[in-house]
Amino acid sequence: MSEWLLIAFTMIVQSSIGLVLMSALYVYCFNQKTNAGQQSTAVPVRIALVISSILSGIGLLSSLDIMEYPFSVYRLLQLHNIIHQREWINIETTFAAIYFGALSLYTLFVLVTKRGHVYVMAGIGIIGLTDIHYMVSIYLDSTMITWTNINTYFLFYGAVFTLGPALALSFISQSGRKLMREKIPTKLIMSALIIVFISVTMRLIEQPAYMGWLVETALGNEGKNTIFPHQPELNFKSVFGFRMITWCLYIIAMAIWAYTLWKGRYRTRIRTGCPILSGTVIMFVAEIINQYIFFIMCDM
Repeated sequence: MSEWLLIAFTMIVQSSIGLVLMSALYVYCFNQKTNAGQQSTAVPVRIALVISSILSGIGLLSSLDIMEYPFSVYRLLQLHNIIHQREWINIETTFAAIYFGALSLYTLFVLVTKRGHVYVMAGIGIIGLTDIHYMVSIYLDSTMITWTNINTYFLFYGAVFTLGPALALSFISQSGRKLMREKIPTKLIMSALIIVFISVTMRLIEQPAYMGWLVETALGNEGKNTIFPHQPELNFKSVFGFRMITWCLYIIAMAIWAYTLWKGRYRTRIRTGCPILSGTVIMFVAEIINQYIFFIMCDM
């Protein structure tokens, strides 16, 4: 089974939703103007909304049955007898379509009118989070035993709140003409750092319970009609190094952002430069490895 197709699909959807939520947070907290109208609040997030719409469109296409193997991720899972029931797939695809339609229409509205509404963006983000819930339900209802744990919720929702802030630091508040050379609010970096810290900490706290559950499940499901990695004990030990690398990369990325904040502690805006972008890249690499660990556990 192609783990990389599943990784790409999930990260695309998670990135889109996280970026929409961070756009709403940015408009609400950092760019409100008293009498300047809502036009000024919409301009910095136009690029973010366009990118989110493109990502959500790719995610929707990947979940539709009109795509042939190996480009339809859910058909890929069905071909490997990992998913049998289509109920959760149909619900997830429906919410993905609603999310894409609402986001695309709203993005077009912002581009034409140059007016934004924070609660509309927040509402669209909530639709996206609901889509993530049903996406998780698909994996929880599968025959792949390593997916049928609450850890899947931690992984998928945690990725929303790491990928979203990372993308926000790269695209929010950019003019488009001087992409990656504009200044971003110091409070945006601080908010991204806090959100990522909470997301990573919660997943780190949950990991020991998940690993303990895996060991017990491996022993208790022998001979049952479930799919489990060959030599599970060996697989669990082999991913330990990857997990350590992942947590180290998360810490390094957050440390880079924190150092940037410390250097610009007396400024209200900080120029987007190598420290910010390098932290963003490291955060993405860490998330890719984390997702790879999750999907490689089913490698038969």
